[in-house]
Amino acid sequence: MALRGGPTARITGAILGAIAVVAVMATSCKGAGSKDTTGDEGSSGSTVLTPNKSGGVVTGPADKAPIEGGQIRFAIEAEPEGLDPTRYAFSQAGNTVASAVFDPLATLDKDGNVVPYLATGFDHNDDYTVWTIGLPSGVTFHDGTPLTADVVVQVLEAYRASLITGPSVKGIVTSVATKDPTHVEVKTAFPYRYVPGAMASQIGYIFAPSMLTNPDLAKKPIGTGPFIIDQHEDGRFWKFKKNPGYWRKGLPHLNAIEFDPIAEDADRLQKLDKGDVDMIHTIAGQQFAELRNMKDLKLVENRFGDKAFLMLNTTKPPFDNVTARRAVAYATDSAKWRKDMYADVATPANSPYGPNQPGYLTDNGFPQFNPAKAKELVAQYKQETGNELEFTFLASADVNNARDAQLFAPAFEAAGMKVKIVQRPQINLLGQVAAGDYQLSQFRLFSNPSPIVDATFYRSAAIQAISLNFPRYGNPEIDQAVEKAAGTDDRIKQDPDFQRISRIFAEQVPYVWLGQLTWALAANERVNGVAGAANGTVPTLMPRTWIAELSLSS
Repeated sequence: MALRGGPTARITGAILGAIAVVAVMATSCKGAGSKDTTGDEGSSGSTVLTPNKSGGVVTGPADKAPIEGGQIRFAIEAEPEGLDPTRYAFSQAGNTVASAVFDPLATLDKDGNVVPYLATGFDHNDDYTVWTIGLPSGVTFHDGTPLTADVVVQVLEAYRASLITGPSVKGIVTSVATKDPTHVEVKTAFPYRYVPGAMASQIGYIFAPSMLTNPDLAKKPIGTGPFIIDQHEDGRFWKFKKNPGYWRKGLPHLNAIEFDPIAEDADRLQKLDKGDVDMIHTIAGQQFAELRNMKDLKLVENRFGDKAFLMLNTTKPPFDNVTARRAVAYATDSAKWRKDMYADVATPANSPYGPNQPGYLTDNGFPQFNPAKAKELVAQYKQETGNELEFTFLASADVNNARDAQLFAPAFEAAGMKVKIVQRPQINLLGQVAAGDYQLSQFRLFSNPSPIVDATFYRSAAIQAISLNFPRYGNPEIDQAVEKAAGTDDRIKQDPDFQRISRIFAEQVPYVWLGQLTWALAANERVNGVAGAANGTVPTLMPRTWIAELSLSS
């Protein structure tokens, strides 16, 4: 059996154009500000657009004929610590920048399905324990090194050995080997249908072998992607220039692309409005009404975004005690958070699984806001341990996360808890959480269309010195359910396994769920190709292969 792609079967510009048509239900054929007659009218008279299968909605002016050349400035929410995918866990911002320089072996189509990208195809044996990855001929890295099966094996083995990415495949992948110059063989410990899906995540980026021996190249990355690193200055910009030898013929259209880290949502929007940048991404719910009313902008919304949550380190007091964890859950007013922080653009969540995924339950038993119950459990915790329920809340050092922490802390204290808020830059917070050096922190995750791929973040095997299982909560029942679900791609058959996991999380509370987020990508009307982002990749920890398709109109 096979999943085919390769240089002759890519997501071409024509198909991306089709994505735009599907995503906006023909609104791209209309003038700016006109109604989408296929939408449902809301009670206020505003048009409610129907998302595509990936949760994507596109509005704004239609693309015009592209010109060759030009530069785009893209404002991102955070500074990537580095672009070595074996040394750094990429956030949404990190994946956005990495997608300019690296190509993944696989990507998502317009419906969120995994398809080959740099790979020419994925073949498997009958029981899905042996996979063969096909590779193209004639592709070279930016430094002139040829792309071969030996190189891909080196890279995949580096991912397996990495403290950052190794836990994602530990206990799943048993070997990686060269089969011939254009084929790599991957063996798994049990039937695993999601090798292609894994290759559409961070471990699918293929980078030059020189990056394995020179750590300085994390700031001067070398890939096969559409753009070549030009300049980088920490906290200010990542500048890339066109790759004239890109294997996708006719691409990129742009001469250059620049990514500017701007942490504050309001600052990014202001710069877009003034024309200082051409594109931004955001999850700031308060800005959505403004963005939707700016009819000269091209806007992509991904409504099946990641889940926001508080995560509790289950290996350290006080949250090694389930009573303490449940007390925090009962003291958390997630509805108030969604209203005050996200203007109700965020929707309720009670597990890693959204309404469009296997495992979703409207009621899985997760504790609902109940201040009286929270007080009762705080007293119970003191009786059980002899200690006060006190902890440090580790928050990201930006205005929005500071507001979040300040919203939750009074409710925790009203229930009898003692809370200290400490803020760190996002890149430092990631490292601190992964190392387990925290008690409670806030995060967002779980936006991959496949819950199997996202299971990377809660399997017991992911608990190591540097852990992708951030709460460090291990449970054999969860591991068994994941392994069983990985043996089928039938969503109906997977549903009971993920529902089982959902109920365990609701009872044990390693996460306190806040809501499912909507992400937006906004660009000025001269930018073409943003509709490609309607495939659902903006909110995910996945490559954005549509960056290669971006262009400007005259």
